[in-house]
Amino acid sequence: MHNDIVPQSEIQEGFIINLQGDLAKIRVAPNADCDNCGACDMKHMELLAYNAVNARPGQKVRFTMASDGMMKIAFMIFGLPLLAVLAGLYTGSIAASVLNLNLAVFMTAGVIIFLAAAIAIIYFYDKKYKLNKSNFPQIIEVIN
Repeated sequence: MHNDIVPQSEIQEGFIINLQGDLAKIRVAPNADCDNCGACDMKHMELLAYNAVNARPGQKVRFTMASDGMMKIAFMIFGLPLLAVLAGLYTGSIAASVLNLNLAVFMTAGVIIFLAAAIAIIYFYDKKYKLNKSNFPQIIEVIN
């Protein structure tokens, strides 16, 4: 990635703590205002970033946050389970009315089945998501 492609507001700076293969653990202030605030105990946060420039521990680097899939992730975490619960309730009520059996039991079973399926989908999506290096923050340059 080049600096002229990424808006300057999305570029952040941090220090490399250590390397884990082609990923680097970066220590960065949560926000530029955090250094002067003191309202909480959190002074720095650490994150893993793809080390495409082969930076070494102790170096100050610039990196960009991966924000392309944030809406997709938010839907997977919040929307999919909600839709699964609603679909389970609806499917359970239809099954109970067709079979002329206890409504509450079938709605509960529907929710459990659909929610378990949603959790399984999220679990496997998360495993696949973590393997894609473009989903990590990307180190774009070494400052010193």
